[in-house]
Amino acid sequence: MSAEREQLMLSPQLTQALARNIRQQTNTAAAAVSQLTGRELEILGLIAAGSANKHIARDLGISEATVKVHVKHLLKKLNFRSRVEAAVWAVSNHIV
Repeated sequence: MSAEREQLMLSPQLTQALARNIRQQTNTAAAAVSQLTGRELEILGLIAAGSANKHIARDLGISEATVKVHVKHLLKKLNFRSRVEAAVWAVSNHIV
């Protein structure tokens, strides 16, 4: 048996489609950042720093339920499915 590593081969068309999709998601989220309220941006920063809702609520002097509402709104505005996705994007794009 060969010790060579298996490689995944993608057609040029599929590669272009994937790249287009990634660029579109990044551009959409970047444009949406301007739609975030100051509080949502602040919470995004705390999420990106790894803070849990309970800690965010305590630090900002608001209820955990209010934090959840802000998180829900910022995820919708940024078109992300999870807080982890939003945090990774925010850090990768130097948003916070």
